[in-house]
Amino acid sequence: MITVEEFKKYMKLPDSIPEDETEFIMQCIRASVDEMNVYTNRRLVQLESDLSISLTEATEYFDGYGTNILYVNNHPIINFGTGTNEMMYLENNTDWKDILEPPDTIANSVLVLAFGKLVLQKGYVFPAGIKNIKVKYKSGYTSETVPGDLKRICYELSAEKFLNSMYAGDSRLNIEYRDDSSGKKTKYRRWGYEVVLGRYRRRSL
Repeated sequence: MITVEEFKKYMKLPDSIPEDETEFIMQCIRASVDEMNVYTNRRLVQLESDLSISLTEATEYFDGYGTNILYVNNHPIINFGTGTNEMMYLENNTDWKDILEPPDTIANSVLVLAFGKLVLQKGYVFPAGIKNIKVKYKSGYTSETVPGDLKRICYELSAEKFLNSMYAGDSRLNIEYRDDSSGKKTKYRRWGYEVVLGRYRRRSL
């Protein structure tokens, strides 16, 4: 979501830093992205070991209700591939079969809408049953499509983790503290964190 070089520039760190500090910055970024994924109840991005973004490949199972609408667990949906076996149903509890019949394909028979909503066309439906629908797809933001406000939250969360570590001494960034009578310090995270991520949160269905 953000790179080590971007983080160093954001924090005004030297271009050359120790290897262990670089690795710690990477850990801060990974932890921040994990926190954002958990809060939004979806996988916004999937990070490789070098912090590069890879698409999330998912195989998910759903109950069918005999309708033509289904919500998958992650979005934005990137692709389903070029075949038809990315969308199947379980027949007689034994065999997986394609929902679409040739020459129909996902590209010409399925509307892929916002928030992971799939709408079958041409009279197709998701047959009724329990966990009888299987959908395979790739999803997530890429380095080019990550929204700016999500990157900002990633900067702030990563900076908070970094600035609460041994690498930063007593410095702090965008954190407010209140001292009570005992001298104990209470930390408050800015309310904007929840407001921004709330717009991307997937509600459990």
